[in-house]
Amino acid sequence: MEKSRFDIINDLFKLSHMVSDSLKLMESLADKDSGNQMEICRNIKYSLKTMPFLLDGIREYIAEHEDKELARKFVGLYSDTKRLHNLCSKHADLNKAAFRTGMAYMSMEVIGQYFFPETETQKVAAEALPNPMTRTEATDCIDAIRAAIRKCAKDSDGNRGKKEMYALLSSVNKAKIQSVKEYIINANDKDLAQLFTEYFAEAVRLSMLPQNSDAKAQSAGIKMFHIALTMGYIKRNVLREGTSKTATSCEEEAPSVFIATDTVQGKAFSTTAQVPVSRLYRFLATFTVQSGADKGKPLLDGNAVSDKDFLYAVMRADYSMVYANCVKGKMRCVVILLSKAYFKDWKGYRATAACSMGLTPESLAKYNVEKPFVEKLKELLPMIK
Repeated sequence: MEKSRFDIINDLFKLSHMVSDSLKLMESLADKDSGNQMEICRNIKYSLKTMPFLLDGIREYIAEHEDKELARKFVGLYSDTKRLHNLCSKHADLNKAAFRTGMAYMSMEVIGQYFFPETETQKVAAEALPNPMTRTEATDCIDAIRAAIRKCAKDSDGNRGKKEMYALLSSVNKAKIQSVKEYIINANDKDLAQLFTEYFAEAVRLSMLPQNSDAKAQSAGIKMFHIALTMGYIKRNVLREGTSKTATSCEEEAPSVFIATDTVQGKAFSTTAQVPVSRLYRFLATFTVQSGADKGKPLLDGNAVSDKDFLYAVMRADYSMVYANCVKGKMRCVVILLSKAYFKDWKGYRATAACSMGLTPESLAKYNVEKPFVEKLKELLPMIK
């Protein structure tokens, strides 16, 4: 089950207490006799036992939701965690604790560099690509990533490996990684998803290698961290790895030709082209109304409606959850334009969407539009005439 923001805040609280309590125990080791040292070491190992599970959940949530506020809180534990790691490294009985705290502080380091870059070298280009990727373009990008991982995973010298990785990944920026993710999700391309995630474990390891203050190594580490996080997202949400078989989602149920099925009426809606759902979701969650009573409001409440909820809504024409958490007139405009541009049975799609909103097809078509909003929609949805 996917964790909520409240769950992650709770996990951060647990992690903070885990680090501070263990640090106090470590500092007390110098004043204790050997008998008590064994007991203290045992308590430290027990205290840090759940650290990997907390780290996994926190890293995944922060990355997938681009949550800078929680990232800042997580990175705030860096100094104490690194100090704890250094102290644990001095005791042979605490090898596992040293490994766990090492992974923790390096996770904090790379997340800090990713979300809060201090130099131009650390920054990862975030400009959006002008058009969605084709399958060929996505495959070429994945091939470049796989080649870099294979070559660098063999290098025992972490820093030299990261410098080499920096050169090999020079053509792969943040926008391209994001576009690969969007293509795989929108096309539900499981073959490409398998290819992309094959070296997931190696990508995670490479992203967490020590950087020794080398600028190119830092940049390569941040980029590989982004790649590893994207791989993890694809594994969970497209390949369904690590999730319960009983859990269902629109990605599982929608085949690669983008057929959306209405669960009530049993209709199937075939698309005429690939729908850039992820791009549309990000736009709606960040674009604010320019005038009127709703001025300043985002078109869609991204906290109430996740990207997976939105994908489900679009592909099944079931906007019941979306319509309760959006600027309604603008959402009606989106559905009208989207249906005609991308769905073969656009009249049936509109009827089903209207029903899910508690409207008639006629009232669905009534909305006020702003020119900047429609122009932006046309950029995102190139099939709109």
